[in-house]
Amino acid sequence: MNNPLYYLSWQKKNLAFLLVFMLVCSFSTLAQHNAEVQIKAVFNQLVTAYGSAKSAPELQFMKANTKPETPAFYTNKTIKLDLQFYKLCQTFGKDSLNALSIVLSHELAHYYYEHDFCSDFAYAIRNKSVPFSSGLKLINKNQKIIYETQADDKGLFYAAIAGYHPFEIQPKLLDAIYQFYQLKEINIGYPTKAERKAIAQNALAKSQKLYVVFKEALKAKENKEYDKALKLFEEVNRDFPSRENYNNIGIIKTLQALNFKVLAKEEFDYPKRFLYPLEIDNTSRLNKDGTRGSNDEDQEQMIALLKSAQKDFEKAISLDTNYTVAYINLACVFDLLDNPEAAIGKIKELSFDKQKSIDAQRILAIGYHHADNEKKAETIWNELKM
Repeated sequence: MNNPLYYLSWQKKNLAFLLVFMLVCSFSTLAQHNAEVQIKAVFNQLVTAYGSAKSAPELQFMKANTKPETPAFYTNKTIKLDLQFYKLCQTFGKDSLNALSIVLSHELAHYYYEHDFCSDFAYAIRNKSVPFSSGLKLINKNQKIIYETQADDKGLFYAAIAGYHPFEIQPKLLDAIYQFYQLKEINIGYPTKAERKAIAQNALAKSQKLYVVFKEALKAKENKEYDKALKLFEEVNRDFPSRENYNNIGIIKTLQALNFKVLAKEEFDYPKRFLYPLEIDNTSRLNKDGTRGSNDEDQEQMIALLKSAQKDFEKAISLDTNYTVAYINLACVFDLLDNPEAAIGKIKELSFDKQKSIDAQRILAIGYHHADNEKKAETIWNELKM
């Protein structure tokens, strides 16, 4: 060690080792950060799809130095995810985010549907150190199956609503989880692996079928086949009630009601000004001879549709008080019910920046016009260049 050359060589070797070690740590930290960012992005997209008035649960990651027994679990308003599971998802290639969405959406379903003691994706928690494991064992097997079935079918449906493609990958993912986490196929008091797969398969069939119905409903709505669209959305809503479904149902009823509306002269003169935000265009109404809706029977039908739509939009808002589009659509209904003051008031409930959106301003201008505040209406229409 007294040899200066030897000491210098020793220093260089240690410095090189230290640099390599720091680079490895740096890349590892960066990889973990990127994984967490990706997971949070999927999580937030799923939360938006659920569209609940409940605030989102906290998302936490299990410590890397522990050996998790499950990919994820929900407890105490918190969803915990194993970062090793993210690596497992990556083995599915282009379906990696689809796989991730299945488990995250499953845990979100436990949270939103208040399954307080049935919140482990694979029924894997057996460790007494886990806070909720003792409570989990107090629930009988049948109740666990009910909870898990609901979490599976709701989870898959809302993952699809969020824009992911969970259906094809789900059976493969469950097998991979059992293998990766070395889960036992039979555990006393818990569904066996075969039962767990049967639950997943039944949920898959149900959610996939109703998602097809949901897509058909959207297509029928776009094609203005309102009776068909309404029937399909209501079918979906019986199993998967959501703010979007209630909003869509309300829109369809409002559009049906507009068929009975008698147009005023200014609506013919300035059709763009009086185009309600939930309408794509008002051409069909402008092409009528003006006599439709003049009889009492049509007026009663129009009012009945609007009042029913009002309840749908209010339900959508109750599910998510930040669901801006439902406020705007409800304002349209109030104006159509000859209550422009309520329409204006509903828009005023929105935050200032949301009030300034084009759709909010459009219904606000219509409301001011019908409330005989022509000055404010003209100001808005001029700003919108209408």
